[in-house]
Amino acid sequence: MVTAVGQGVSWTGYEFRRARMVERLRQMGITRAEVLSAMSAVPRHVFVEEALRSHAYDDMSLPLGLGQTISQPYTVAVMTQLLFSQRPINNNLRILEIGTGCGYQTAILQALGLREIYSIERLRPLHERAKQNLRAVHLLAHARLVCGDGYLGLPQEAPFDGIILTAAPKEVPLPLLQQLSIGGRMVLPLDEGGVQFLWVIDKTAEGFQETCVQQTLFVPLVNDN
Repeated sequence: MVTAVGQGVSWTGYEFRRARMVERLRQMGITRAEVLSAMSAVPRHVFVEEALRSHAYDDMSLPLGLGQTISQPYTVAVMTQLLFSQRPINNNLRILEIGTGCGYQTAILQALGLREIYSIERLRPLHERAKQNLRAVHLLAHARLVCGDGYLGLPQEAPFDGIILTAAPKEVPLPLLQQLSIGGRMVLPLDEGGVQFLWVIDKTAEGFQETCVQQTLFVPLVNDN
């Protein structure tokens, strides 16, 4: 189920660009219908700096200030698709996001119909901006935004069915592995000696299964400890 967003707010002039972005994502291999619908539903330009909004639907990352970026649409779509793989997307799933940033990935998760989303951002100005952005598109109701250290996760709310990282650590944070439920999946970029790769980690009763997907590029995940 994809939630309608932006009701009562005018997004005139961007609908065609967003539709073209979604078609490009389809051609690039994003096949999950729910993900494509969510990418179509969320107005990405609201999450982009005003001076850069003409590029909001181009397939490129854009600066947010404070050394952070909003990921390119393809990266958001492919990580979202990987997070759920072939499992049904339903509102019983509990998802943890590390690196809220401007809130765009959080909005995509909510547009999928998820009702338990937790998202951690270490930079207070971005944490506040994400709340403002999500309010603007009416997608804050089911997201709990926390300002804190993403390396630590949220043990008091664990376990999570899915964990998604939008910044790259040099190794998988152990607390996040511990907070993943049996049958759960983590999607994250890893910085391996200056080169980053996107990984999927599935937690089973026997242990962890790790799959390297593709090369990628993210800002680093900072450990405050």
